[in-house]
Amino acid sequence: MNLHQERYFFLSGVISFSLFIIVLFLAGYGIVLSPKVQQFAMTKSDYISVSIMPAAKPKETPPPVNVASTPLAQPVQEEVPETKPETVPDISDLFSQVKPQKVPPKKADNTKRNDELNVLEKELNKRTDSPRFTDKLNKLELVKPSVKMIAQGGSSGPVVNEYHAKIQGLVYTYFHPPSGTVGQIARVRMNISADGKLLSYKVLAYSGNTMFNGEVDWLKERLNTIVFPKHPEGKEAVLEFILTAKE
Repeated sequence: MNLHQERYFFLSGVISFSLFIIVLFLAGYGIVLSPKVQQFAMTKSDYISVSIMPAAKPKETPPPVNVASTPLAQPVQEEVPETKPETVPDISDLFSQVKPQKVPPKKADNTKRNDELNVLEKELNKRTDSPRFTDKLNKLELVKPSVKMIAQGGSSGPVVNEYHAKIQGLVYTYFHPPSGTVGQIARVRMNISADGKLLSYKVLAYSGNTMFNGEVDWLKERLNTIVFPKHPEGKEAVLEFILTAKE
């Protein structure tokens, strides 16, 4: 260790010791010079108690009561009237007293419906009486049909001719050409069994009117619902019809 280092070491020790002494001195000074708390006590001779409340009057004590001389009042017992248990009526007796009331059946009130029907009937009568309604009916009138029958194989006697005439009359009855189809013609072939059943219905030639053609097709549906007369000879009939709408 050189000279400078020894001098620095010595100075640091002196400074440290000086600081320790200073701190120790300050601590002891603070303890010695700490302020003392002075306590003051008040004695009875130092103050006077004054009461501003008025003096309370002494309570009068009631004279003593001789317990032995006064008899004790006995509690009065109230008489409770005896209640008899209620008798429960028998259920059968209750039903026997009830009489069923006969309610008369309500009649259906048809007055409102009758009034509506009367009003509707009057409206229909007015419509049929009006000229406009009759004009419409006249316009819807069908034209007269014409049915010409051609039997395959020719005539074979009056009985067969009568059979053909009956079939022609049935076709004429069920054929209803609509209005506006005057002059329209269609050709139809029908096969009828011996017992009078329509076996086939074929349109050989249609007309140039759609409404008339529709009636020719509907004729088949109508003829399917009827039974033709039986063939007198027990044969199947093949017949052709020329359907025409005339005035």
